[in-house]
Amino acid sequence: MRDALRVLTEDDYWLYGPNVHEFDEVIGLIQKYSDYADACVEQMISGADVPPEFADAHVEVSSDLRYYNHLEKDLLWSFALWRLQGMFEAVLVVRYLSKKPGKRLFGLKAKLEAMAAEEYRTPEADVAELLAWANLRNLLSHSPPEHFHPVAVDRQDVEEYVSLLKRVCADWGAQRVEMHNVL
Repeated sequence: MRDALRVLTEDDYWLYGPNVHEFDEVIGLIQKYSDYADACVEQMISGADVPPEFADAHVEVSSDLRYYNHLEKDLLWSFALWRLQGMFEAVLVVRYLSKKPGKRLFGLKAKLEAMAAEEYRTPEADVAELLAWANLRNLLSHSPPEHFHPVAVDRQDVEEYVSLLKRVCADWGAQRVEMHNVL
């Protein structure tokens, strides 16, 4: 590993720190690459000069290209879950926890417990849902599916997750304002 990577910390790349608006940027980025992949595949398929005797083969190859493109896009959406959870955990620590922990908080559950210790209220259903998404992300990270047999994560799944993250963050933001007004 290069020395620059070995000693890398958040201070080396955060200018403003993590922010909730970046959640939507992840969706936009993955969608952009998904659309680009679709356009490339369609260009390959439609641009092929296929003699009539190979028309059936062209249909078969085209179908395969679309199928593998679909699989690869599923992988991209799975990567979005990984990125989003990391961003959410960073936002949680940097934006909401007033006391910087003396030791690093490993895992979402530890961070949610720290939030509760600071008297942030999070509905049990939201905590359960956050932990369910974290478990899925951990499963995909630590026991990744085979390249040609990924878990079918799509944009709607990621948008559902982002909606949960934004709702929880908005609720904590309102609570933070209340806490500061009380002090």
